[in-house]
Amino acid sequence: MPPSLPDNPESNAPDIDRVYAEAKDAISPFVFNHQVAQVFDDMIARSVPGYALCHEVLSLITSRYAQPGSLLFDLGCSSGTSTKVLADFSPTTCKVIGVDNSQPMIDRCQITLRNLIENDRVALSCQDISDTDLSGASIIVLNYTLQFLPLAIRDQLMARIYQSLLPGGIVFIAEKVTNPELDPQQAINDLHLDFKRQQGYSELEIAQKRSALEAVLIPETEFAHHQRLAQCGFEIPQTLTRALNFIAFMGQKPRTNPKLTSHQSGLDSR
Repeated sequence: MPPSLPDNPESNAPDIDRVYAEAKDAISPFVFNHQVAQVFDDMIARSVPGYALCHEVLSLITSRYAQPGSLLFDLGCSSGTSTKVLADFSPTTCKVIGVDNSQPMIDRCQITLRNLIENDRVALSCQDISDTDLSGASIIVLNYTLQFLPLAIRDQLMARIYQSLLPGGIVFIAEKVTNPELDPQQAINDLHLDFKRQQGYSELEIAQKRSALEAVLIPETEFAHHQRLAQCGFEIPQTLTRALNFIAFMGQKPRTNPKLTSHQSGLDSR
């Protein structure tokens, strides 16, 4: 029987997010520091519609596509929720690598994923994902990670991910997206604000966090994400979940060389 999906990784329930509960004289750009790491699981669950569903779908992807003996990467692993899903739903011969450039987040992972690390199912690395060797991977996950990277390097990173994946490998991505049409986007924005209010955030918290994220989190359109995957060579990029302005989508690297024609293949097999 497959493992169940917990609300949070293992034990150590997160503290309640009150990072922006008190009025600040000046709002600094959002960073994944120790204060954020301590409350991250509560913060993201109350800020991102469909967050739990994203991980339910990731568990299905992992069960079906994780190749025995391969590596599985969680790039921008934050507190390790996706890392744990990869470990729980993949063959035991797989090794899961969680990567984040925030040491406080890695420290949090060390606690929440302690058993998996001790059993050599998970390894953590504090480094820039642009410097990570991704070779030997059958699944690479970027959950709410691309949106924090400079636009100029997103194409390069996705091309490198494509090259690094094993044939048949999967890239799974969750992102906040934007709509180029003003009225539909405003309607979604209003619903997202209502969602945050339902989660107990005050108007002050909402406003201050929005200011902190403005120059840091740069969303793209759903079309832009799908186009990038297609240009890299991924087969039929498709959206799997949608909740207001957040989506999760995937692309698969062809199992055979897409540039090899059937005629060439026949010649090679002679």
